[in-house]
Amino acid sequence: MRNEYNQIKKWILPKPIDKDEIINCEINYTLQKILTRRGIDVEEELKEFITPSQLPNPNDHFIELDKATKRIIEACQKNETIAICGDYDADGITSTVLLVELFTNLGANAIAFIPSRQNDGYGLNKKIINEIYNKQIKLIITVDNGISALDAIERSNELDIDLIITDHHKIPKNDIDIFALIHPELTPNNSPYKYLAGVGIAYMLAKYICDKLNYNIDQTTAKVLFCIGTVADMAPLVGANRKWLKEYLPRISSTNNNGIKAIISRLGINGIEITSDDIGYKIAPLINAVGRIGDTKLIIDLLTNSSESSVKKLMKECFAIHAERKKLTANIEVEAIEIAQKEYNNNKKFLVITKRDWHPGIIGIVAARILEKFNLPTAILSEAKKNIFTGSIRSNNLLKVNLALDECKEILISHGGHSAAAGFSIKEENIPELNERLNNIAKREMKNCDICKSIKPDAYVCFKDINYDFFRQLMYLGPFGVKNPAPIFWTRKCRVIDLYLIKGNHLKITLDDGSALIEAIHWNSSTKLRKNDLIDIAFYIEMNNWKRLEKLQLNILDIRKYSKIIELQLHNRIYKCELTKNKKIIITNTNGDSITSDLSGSIKKNKKAQNIYVQKILSFAEIALGTAA
Repeated sequence: MRNEYNQIKKWILPKPIDKDEIINCEINYTLQKILTRRGIDVEEELKEFITPSQLPNPNDHFIELDKATKRIIEACQKNETIAICGDYDADGITSTVLLVELFTNLGANAIAFIPSRQNDGYGLNKKIINEIYNKQIKLIITVDNGISALDAIERSNELDIDLIITDHHKIPKNDIDIFALIHPELTPNNSPYKYLAGVGIAYMLAKYICDKLNYNIDQTTAKVLFCIGTVADMAPLVGANRKWLKEYLPRISSTNNNGIKAIISRLGINGIEITSDDIGYKIAPLINAVGRIGDTKLIIDLLTNSSESSVKKLMKECFAIHAERKKLTANIEVEAIEIAQKEYNNNKKFLVITKRDWHPGIIGIVAARILEKFNLPTAILSEAKKNIFTGSIRSNNLLKVNLALDECKEILISHGGHSAAAGFSIKEENIPELNERLNNIAKREMKNCDICKSIKPDAYVCFKDINYDFFRQLMYLGPFGVKNPAPIFWTRKCRVIDLYLIKGNHLKITLDDGSALIEAIHWNSSTKLRKNDLIDIAFYIEMNNWKRLEKLQLNILDIRKYSKIIELQLHNRIYKCELTKNKKIIITNTNGDSITSDLSGSIKKNKKAQNIYVQKILSFAEIALGTAA
């Protein structure tokens, strides 16, 4: 479907829900339908979903947890120096700070070691191991990395250093000889700890140690750091992630950590209940920016410093880096889109875009932006050192890029990552072959796939039903993120009452659907609207806290021109659906036969199977025309 106001998009409307599946409970009719469509048995599972039960003993799920814990407690009690080796992204940084803070409180001399993105690349390496050995440190704990650092592991064994790896990246097939491994991949099937990010494993380890020592973990920033790192790494919000995030997220705004308080204040989100969106779009990008183009020591110092004057100075440096990151990203994005458009026009299915002088710390962000625009797997490459390029990939849900890189491993220097995001390094002369291979893989894997970008509204809602009580119940379904996305709502026949552009080319609109008026915003809008236009909209419902005034508003995802007649596709057949003035539904097939919602019309009703099919069409038509949620 071509959208007159925005890019081409397809709306895949939700399936009808039998009224018998709706129960009398604290969640309203519309939200119950959303949960049911997401596979949740409202009658049996609602209580657990809203208030997750206690988690099982992690020692029953991580077989080497006890061994690692005993070694760490011994080190703290003997005032040993412990090296915490993290990654330079928000997950790795929060994991590092979490353990450094706790172990310092418990008596150890905990020191952070994080590789330079520019000079060292990703993960634990022999250089870091040698540096740690020279400082006479005998215990290393990795967070959010280490599992694939085979050379570094071998070197730590040669130097008789105890190495505890906590990581959530794919475990390689090689046997690894280390003191202890704590990894969610090794937990039992259906373990609530299966989807922990690096910071989640660090938090679980910290909590287990605190329980053993009868130490109150609330004397640290661990819970706040868990929330920031988990959301930043886009960890699936199920199991332990959902349980802990739901419980700890409301605590962020009242944290005692001076660095985090300063960040929150500078971002203008102090004094309100911070959401996962605030972390994902405001806090995490700041932390990531320092790791991408600056020195991670700055952000670690900011998050561990108690001196107000030091925090103020560090804040200024970190936000300056953040501003520079935004500038670099904007410049690279313009150049990358121009190259991507040419590749797209040449029918490429995997966009491989290279420029020697792009900053390697920015290419992941740009890859995500190109993916957003073209909905095709995208690799952005830049030169890391002479003739060696580093690449960052983002993918749609049609191609698992970690597996695609595995197929190209003989021409890569190194690679790793997940199904939707990955990284690699490669010699310059092998880039053309990589381009060809990735495109062939994409053509194979996405054959017969529709790459047209689509959205899937969860439920229809009238504006009169959007109130503070509805929003309060909607928040019961949160926190929102991967595996529990914020519900998308949609409404038909909205009249534009007023509209104006605000700074940044964002469109503020007042809409009336015939039941009530409501304000909406359309970010980065290229939409051509006029007063009194009739439109259908897909949107999120959110709380606008502008100048501390709480007000419900719609965050519009997509706009299309209102049409009285809706085309409904069911079992590869097209039906035209229309709502009459007296609220009857008329459905017409391609032969011109029609039927109304009172089951009168030119379609014969002498067959039971046909009558069932007609009822099915009517139930879908109710959704399409907005007469049912």
